[in-house]
Amino acid sequence: MEPRIAARRTDVRARRRLRIWILLGVVGLLVALTWGFTQSPFLDVDEVVVIGAQRTGSQNVLDAAGIEVGTPLLGLDLDGPRRSVAALPWVHRVRSNRTWGGKITLDVVEREAVAQAYTGDFWVLVDVKGRVLQEGNRQQKLPVVQVASVPEPGGWLASSAAPLLEVSEALMPLAGRYSLGAISWQNAQVVVGLEGDRQALWGSADSSQAKAVALATFLEKVDSDCYEQIDLGVPDFPVLTSSGLCP
Repeated sequence: MEPRIAARRTDVRARRRLRIWILLGVVGLLVALTWGFTQSPFLDVDEVVVIGAQRTGSQNVLDAAGIEVGTPLLGLDLDGPRRSVAALPWVHRVRSNRTWGGKITLDVVEREAVAQAYTGDFWVLVDVKGRVLQEGNRQQKLPVVQVASVPEPGGWLASSAAPLLEVSEALMPLAGRYSLGAISWQNAQVVVGLEGDRQALWGSADSSQAKAVALATFLEKVDSDCYEQIDLGVPDFPVLTSSGLCP
């Protein structure tokens, strides 16, 4: 082969190898710069903000979430922190949001207490789904449900408590105005205790709002000495059992 052609081919191969090495170097540099940027303070967590945790407390939410300031934003898994926050007794649901400015927001929606139950040692607040929310003193304006056992806060009442809690939710507007006793199961129906060992026979939890309205009307208009019980099974036609003390 002519020396000039051989030299030209050698030069071409050298240039080709040089371009490949330059390309690999550029790619490596870009990868290094990208990794370094994602790990830099410009793309890490600067602030974690909690919204809506009035009963839970913002610090409890932050502790459960476990998101540290300075954690790189890229690749930060928020599913785990959301699950941990959702496990707190008062938390109904939680949403998270991140901005590339370094701000993480945890938006908490809390449960509402609709009843209280007594454990034998202390009172607990319960939501309509049966979640035990917290221990505390008896609340004067919250109905009482009678259940066999009560777990610690964060636990759930037995499914048999569901109708009692539904009735309790309907009776919440009455609890502060009238003296109501415990809501319980008796003879396969829901019964609401009233003043002086009197009773309201509720039947099932169906039409609880209408039954609560009928009971409020009854308590407003009827002397408590004149009856022993009221049957609200059909709320439009309540049946009164007289005590015999009134004409």
